[in-house]
Amino acid sequence: MSFWTPGGSKIYCEGFGTIAKNFEKDNPNIHIEDAQCGTGEQNFNEVLLARVAAGNPPDSTIIWTSPAAFGARNALVQLDELMAGSKYSQKDAWPAGVLASCIFKDKTYGLPVAAGTYAMFYNGDLLASKGINKREDFPKTWDDMRKLSKEFTKWNGDKLESIGILPWRDQYTLPIWSALNGSQLYDAANQKYQLDNDANVAMMDYGLKWLEEDYQGDIVKVTKSGNWAGYTDDQGRPGAFNENKMAMLMEGFWYTGDMYNFEVKNNNWNVALLPVGPGGQKSVSGYWPNWLVVPKGSKHPEEAFKYLDYMAAEGIKVWFSNVPDLPANKNVSKDLYPKAVADHRSKEFAEEVTNFFRSQMDIATPMWNSPVQDFATDQIGRALENIYAKKSTPKDALAEAQKACQAELDKLLKGA
Repeated sequence: MSFWTPGGSKIYCEGFGTIAKNFEKDNPNIHIEDAQCGTGEQNFNEVLLARVAAGNPPDSTIIWTSPAAFGARNALVQLDELMAGSKYSQKDAWPAGVLASCIFKDKTYGLPVAAGTYAMFYNGDLLASKGINKREDFPKTWDDMRKLSKEFTKWNGDKLESIGILPWRDQYTLPIWSALNGSQLYDAANQKYQLDNDANVAMMDYGLKWLEEDYQGDIVKVTKSGNWAGYTDDQGRPGAFNENKMAMLMEGFWYTGDMYNFEVKNNNWNVALLPVGPGGQKSVSGYWPNWLVVPKGSKHPEEAFKYLDYMAAEGIKVWFSNVPDLPANKNVSKDLYPKAVADHRSKEFAEEVTNFFRSQMDIATPMWNSPVQDFATDQIGRALENIYAKKSTPKDALAEAQKACQAELDKLLKGA
């Protein structure tokens, strides 16, 4: 039986060899071929869809594009019956907000095997200087977060030297900020985009006003001044959070271990719930997923699903030990934690912070659930760029993205 991944690091790809051997010990009648990790210079999705159309796809694969999008194209095997009879992957074994990314027209097309959730990282020493000494004291609203951010935002003429946090500028996490403001970008139940509704326009107006008042209204000046992130950028500039120049950072679980790939000048960090916007009622989270699927035309769909079911609860332990992607399945033991965090902080802290991120799956907003997800992500990114560059108002930019996304979705649904 064949198994593919869209790519990944050497240790990530080689880990599937160990998972396959462990699976074969209990299933000697099934042999898993060496994982094919990527498709060279060719686009993975294009190759996969071409193989499905030709009738010779891999038996199973990981995908990094929403199963809802592939399901709408009739490219994946429906898994509902297989899940119902599975050992680990019944529907109630998955957080509802995470499983939503696998559903199209009430049919399930994938398993969200790993879903790194998001939270607010904060510099413990910097926040302690403002009287915030524990997670529970972290700001609960956007207004309070913005007020705290201003305390750390320092300019030297036209050069920004330190910040609290920047308003939302990332198209991948914008569904989370929208949900925090009581809205959504896409309504899967009614197959309608909501990009330019009042709540989302208000969200972008809020971010633009924040930029005007605290960041001299100039996003170019801000980005030239520094790398306001956690990771080193393409110019070789270290992330400001690790440099003690950024007090707060919205990031995913993977950053707990990844930060130690760089020099960490302040090891007293922690995480908190994401604050709620003026239109919101409660904190939510979101996630970055890996999905397991059985392509349409798989020669061994039942055996393929059995392997994926095993990977969801047992194989993911090997996966996590190599690359700490957060397991989504509720059957996975709760004693997993990133070794790098335990080594630099303590085992107790590593376990506690991992379980905090696991708890965020229970409040994860549905996302990655549109049949035209990749197209929409590009359109939303363009809208954000135009808003912060002041090429377009939030209302006009979101309306333009709304029109394009809904037209693309309607076109797909008409032929689905």
